[in-house]
Amino acid sequence: MSYLRGSLIAAVTVWMIAACLFISGCGRTAETPSDGEKKKASAASEARQLELNDTARFIAGLPLSTDSVLAKMSTLPAWRKYADSFNKNWMSLDKSRMASMRKWAGDELRTGSNDNATVFYPFSGPDFLHAATFFPKAGSYVLVALEPVGTAPDIQHMTPDSMDQYFSAVNRSLQEVLSFSFFKTDNMKVDLKEELNGSLPILMIFLARTENRIDDIQFVEISDTGDVVTPDASRASGSGRKPPKGVDITFRSPDGVEKHLYYFSVNLRNDDLKRSPAFMTYLAKLGTVTSYLKSASYLMYKDYFSTIRGAILDQSALVVQDDSGIPYGFFKPDKWDVALYGVYSKPIEMFVTRKDEQLVRAYQTVNARKPLPFGIGYNWRQGQSNLLVARKKTGK
Repeated sequence: MSYLRGSLIAAVTVWMIAACLFISGCGRTAETPSDGEKKKASAASEARQLELNDTARFIAGLPLSTDSVLAKMSTLPAWRKYADSFNKNWMSLDKSRMASMRKWAGDELRTGSNDNATVFYPFSGPDFLHAATFFPKAGSYVLVALEPVGTAPDIQHMTPDSMDQYFSAVNRSLQEVLSFSFFKTDNMKVDLKEELNGSLPILMIFLARTENRIDDIQFVEISDTGDVVTPDASRASGSGRKPPKGVDITFRSPDGVEKHLYYFSVNLRNDDLKRSPAFMTYLAKLGTVTSYLKSASYLMYKDYFSTIRGAILDQSALVVQDDSGIPYGFFKPDKWDVALYGVYSKPIEMFVTRKDEQLVRAYQTVNARKPLPFGIGYNWRQGQSNLLVARKKTGK
């Protein structure tokens, strides 16, 4: 019996050891492909990042590394001509306006208090440039406009002629924002929708020119629950509503901080927001934001843009705007501390009926306004521009 019992114990022991070795072996076998898949995914991600940044730098007229697949195309006369012109225009822009904006923002917006904030910029077009200039420490930027998201250009399949046409369209679309600080809506309808196939190329140009590095670009939609999801996930929800479409650009700032730039193509009129409430649900989920408004066509002076106006006033801890944003009277003294910069007497002729008499009187108050060392907005010349900076009072 002792012999049998010993044999049985030995057999069980051997079986257990074998089972453990088998399980351990299975574990190792399962881990090896996983590690390999991780390496493949990492390599694919690096390749995609290289492609995205090479494309962004190419269309921004910036030099590429010699091992870039686009390096040979950057020797073509069409690109060299475009890059030379763009570099001169950019240097002039930085010297005449952007350098002053950066200094003013650092002094007057107390940038440190807005670190990691979400910047909400409605009626923006693809103007990431000014959002990043005024709020360089923000963690995410949410731009909203009518123009479609579009796609990145396929540079490798461009002919010299098509490249020349493409760069002409880029120059036309950027002419106003580089010269005057704003995009002209009518021009965007043609340049962005027809020539450049959307806003994404301009966003990529501004990211490259502000020394940011793109990690990824994902096309997204906003679900009925206000979440940013992939189009496949949105379709799977089966809500039946047409979701707001957008793009989520993950990028790294010059100091290596990961950030997000969201651009959504949404009509912000009250009736459109009512028919498709997903965007307002998404905006509510953002919580407290910093809002920036520039060259906004005085739309929020109208009752049929009251929904987005109310959301900005409710959710913003800080609002920076020119006179085309929210009328001065909405910034109630018991809720807001308001500082005025520059000068204001009336809008440009196109919007002359939108003169804000309360803002006129505020600017006429002794010692009410501070200097503004640059031009911006529709009255874009230095000495004719204005900005309002409103900070919500604690507990309001």
